[in-house]
Amino acid sequence: MQPSLSQRISQLQPSPTVALNTKAKELAEQGHKVINFSVGEPDFTTPMPVVEAAIEALRQGKTKYGAAGGGLPLRKAIAAKLAQENQLIYQPSEIVVGIGAKEILFHLSLALINEGDEVLIPAPYWVSYTEHVIAAGGKPVVIPAPSEHSGPRLTPAMIAPYVTSRTKAIVLTSPNNPAGYTLSTAELRDLGQYLSDKPWWIISDEIYEYMSYEAPHVSLATLSPALRDRFILVNGFSKGYAMTGWRVGYMAGPAKVAEIVRTLQTQSSTCLPGFVEEGALKALSLGPLYMQDKMDLLKSRRDLAVRLLRDMPDVDMIPPTGAFYVFIDIRKVLAKSPLYSNDNSLAFSARLLETSHVAMVPGEAFGTPGFLRLSYAVHEDVLQEGLRRLSLALAAC
Repeated sequence: MQPSLSQRISQLQPSPTVALNTKAKELAEQGHKVINFSVGEPDFTTPMPVVEAAIEALRQGKTKYGAAGGGLPLRKAIAAKLAQENQLIYQPSEIVVGIGAKEILFHLSLALINEGDEVLIPAPYWVSYTEHVIAAGGKPVVIPAPSEHSGPRLTPAMIAPYVTSRTKAIVLTSPNNPAGYTLSTAELRDLGQYLSDKPWWIISDEIYEYMSYEAPHVSLATLSPALRDRFILVNGFSKGYAMTGWRVGYMAGPAKVAEIVRTLQTQSSTCLPGFVEEGALKALSLGPLYMQDKMDLLKSRRDLAVRLLRDMPDVDMIPPTGAFYVFIDIRKVLAKSPLYSNDNSLAFSARLLETSHVAMVPGEAFGTPGFLRLSYAVHEDVLQEGLRRLSLALAAC
């Protein structure tokens, strides 16, 4: 007889985005020309000054253990970035650097949630939010996405029906993954007023802040400083500096939260490699304008994707104003097809990959069936060919 496994952890589902990317690579290795729209990373490489800084650090022997939660120079540099770009004042002791924003978010769930606590998660949501809450013993409470694609994405009226005495936290994501929307300043002000008297932790994932195309990114904490003692900002270097594989993320929040997250890191990944920290420091010194041409390129790709999608019958989308995703509504197409029922974009996505060799993450992964997430962080030729194949697949439903 074998001992039993953890019931809590056994509930977790593998990341569907990772699984889909793996399947796409397997098909490509078999000789198929696969177009992969599933990966949430820029297609351009890390800036060479960042690479050179890390290489020089390796040459200097910075290969030993570092400080848990990030070295003081990096935490000071992040504090300076938050002050200059976001008008948010944090001490280095209130900042923790981890192995990607995903580790920070996971550790936050472990640090904040007790058994049975409920966490409000607006849909569509990034795939790991719910699983992190479950792993910590909490209950993810999904706030359904609004039925209308235009108009507010999250309001107090949308939140209120899902609040209970066990509500412990809410997760906000703007710019949003997977839907590519950004919360407007007016929406953020309304949310700030609503949350002002709520005894909840507010976890704000701002990893796509440099990819806010229609208006500059604004943090809820900047607009509502009264929330500061319950507000936790999460960000990182993966998207804005094309450093996904470097795994550098951070949180800024109350000192007691930072302390427990740092303690968790001492018992898990220990620290960020010293040469990676040097690369991150160099990225911060370059500033956001260094990558502005890449952001402009992503915006032009967004415009191309939207134009091509609008030519497809019965296809709609949430207006994409940030990140590098379009969340495509194919429910009308599926409803007319004898092959699918109940907005089954999961089945359509599987068929799309097998027959058309196009990888797109289905809406089920994000709590919103009937949708497909398109990552347009690919070359324009690839984008056009992939959407041509998608159009043919939809027409054949």
